[in-house]
Amino acid sequence: MTAENTPKQIIEAALFAAGGVVTADTLIKISGLSKKEVMRLAAELKEEYAARGSGIEIADLAGRFVMQIKPEFAEKVKDVAPKELTSPQLKTLSIIAYRQPITKSEIAEMRGGNAYEHINELYERGLIDLKPHGRTKIMTTTKLFAEYFGIASNDSAEVRNKMVEIYRAQGGQSDISSFAFRKRLAVTEMYESLMRMCGITNYKIVDPYQPNENDLRILEETDILVMAKGYSEKLRKLNPPYGGTVLEMSSSTFGDLADDIRLIEKELGEDFTHFGKLSKKEENLNDLKELQEIYRNKALTIKSKASPATEMSARILGELGIGLSIDGAIVSPDYGTSGSGKKIKKGEVTFPTHKNQSGNLIKRVCEKYDAVIGGLREIDKAEKNRQ
Repeated sequence: MTAENTPKQIIEAALFAAGGVVTADTLIKISGLSKKEVMRLAAELKEEYAARGSGIEIADLAGRFVMQIKPEFAEKVKDVAPKELTSPQLKTLSIIAYRQPITKSEIAEMRGGNAYEHINELYERGLIDLKPHGRTKIMTTTKLFAEYFGIASNDSAEVRNKMVEIYRAQGGQSDISSFAFRKRLAVTEMYESLMRMCGITNYKIVDPYQPNENDLRILEETDILVMAKGYSEKLRKLNPPYGGTVLEMSSSTFGDLADDIRLIEKELGEDFTHFGKLSKKEENLNDLKELQEIYRNKALTIKSKASPATEMSARILGELGIGLSIDGAIVSPDYGTSGSGKKIKKGEVTFPTHKNQSGNLIKRVCEKYDAVIGGLREIDKAEKNRQ
């Protein structure tokens, strides 16, 4: 062995080439040295890198070693560093690793439609293998996956045991089979009351519209985001782009709120009982149905026809059962101009919209309905006085 090819240099080269954690056993195999010698040389390398004031350090993780950028330089070089897996991608990968072999369709059922994007990214990185399986594809982890997580073998049993060990070390659930399916929720402030209607308490509040650094961190760790309809495309332009599932809510009518609750229940599937209460959900669905009837009965005495200025106006009028006519009283929201810049026809009857409302979603719908019914009754009254 020449001076240019010493055992210490081999260990240094292995740590550099790995780009991640390397076990002592792997270094023993590569170098042909005893464990005692490997540990000694690795410790010497660690001290040498610390002494030279390098931007790189060697860290000893209880007998597993990694060559990495010092934390104080991480932010400065992030633009040229390889991108880490996002939290949603890592969650998808963990399920594949624990449940392999598993089909793409099964993962999509567990993780939602965005799982296909995660799978493509994981496949491109060489962490999973895809093989035809009927109309779908079956997935297993690769040798590179084992190396990435510092696992000696890609044997499925060893992978499962290692994933359990990793999650336990991180303070996670002792049973990864349940932890892997536990989705993380985040909602915009407006939809917090919707969570209460479902009996859900385990969620985070986030602003995905104009996110600060804390919001971006929350989004990176979120599997399911509940937000207003029409904004999901903006999430792809965030840095990093949001990679989880988006549930877009429409909350202008009681029917909308009932549909929102059912959408959340459908997305969570069997996990719903981990987050919410079925009894609370059913209770609120019944309350919404009763409120629909109460307001529909209130509108029965209205004689004036209405002409909806927007699709939202039409849905409100439809739920109230108010007759429509092109010559009817124009009913419009109070914002004047839509989010896309379209000018809204000024209404003879206007109702408040979210930017001019506060309180829970049920209260906001009631305010809209009260405004429409009250405005049309005033028109009825004026018409009666003219006769």
